[in-house]
Amino acid sequence: MQRFLATICLVAATGLSAPAQAEIFHRETIPNFRAVSIAYDALVCGIWIANESNEVVLLSTFGKELRRFDTGMRIVRSLTVEDDGLLIANGWGAFRRLTRDGRPIDTPFRLSDTLYDTEGLHRDADGSFLVVEDDPSRLMRIAPDGTVLMELFGDSFDPPMTEPQGVTRDPYSGNILVVDDNEGLNSLFELAPDGRVLSVTPLSEFGRDAEGVALQPETGTLYVGFDTGQALAIFDWIPSEITIETPLEHGPDCAYS
Repeated sequence: MQRFLATICLVAATGLSAPAQAEIFHRETIPNFRAVSIAYDALVCGIWIANESNEVVLLSTFGKELRRFDTGMRIVRSLTVEDDGLLIANGWGAFRRLTRDGRPIDTPFRLSDTLYDTEGLHRDADGSFLVVEDDPSRLMRIAPDGTVLMELFGDSFDPPMTEPQGVTRDPYSGNILVVDDNEGLNSLFELAPDGRVLSVTPLSEFGRDAEGVALQPETGTLYVGFDTGQALAIFDWIPSEITIETPLEHGPDCAYS
């Protein structure tokens, strides 16, 4: 967070423009750990992991396992954090809410009739959901009542985002982050809130088949899960530009980095 604030102050003080590309610095990689969907949870200062099984796992921000439980779904393909717990999806149109200790809040339901192949899910600050699917390739914003508020097709991006797998949002810059897997560019797409492509960062030197992404906003710590080879990579990340005037609500600051 200090590094991010320093960047903002430098831009404001000198009048320099923001960097043309996002900056990413590899910290470490946790091997032999499958993470197809990742969500940062400020309330418990950890990251939730879906590994495409019936379980979800809670890790500390430095990779120590804190909790694991059966979700009651045969498979969890994507997940996000809400005020009361987790929202999980099986990738075939069914969603379910759970508390942070795994107790069901409701029975499986459809979040929206348009959602089937949900690969990535992120609850935004206003309560709407950012969703990515890869068949067809699209980024959507879905209202809590299921209304489609935005639908953008990745094939129309420059360069194309053909296999989006995970999505999150940086509440400080306002930018949306999407990972594209090996059937696409195996890269991190940084997008403005309207879907404009800001930067594309290749990830192949760190792993193959990027599937999940999450951001701890106050530290700029980025988590990317790679399916092939099963690895969770941890980075420092700085956005290419700031696209909102006021930071979004992001929950309490985590006491650990």
